[in-house]
Amino acid sequence: MQVLASAADDEVAVNVLELICQSCAEHIIAGCKSIPGVAAVDVNRKEKLLTLHFDSSFTTRERVLAAVDEVVATIP
Repeated sequence: MQVLASAADDEVAVNVLELICQSCAEHIIAGCKSIPGVAAVDVNRKEKLLTLHFDSSFTTRERVLAAVDEVVATIP
């Protein structure tokens, strides 16, 4: 997982190599939507790009990234 620069304080974009098939993408999206403080998840499978929009008054970019890493690690 590679973190990309984000313009907003309440957004983080990551390159997720595991965004290969639809099943993996659905697993990652569902897991990321359940991260506390995450309001929306955008996915571009072609670019393997995951963008998370979160409430910065509730959580931090570091916590969101750690949670995304845990979600990706659970892909069957």
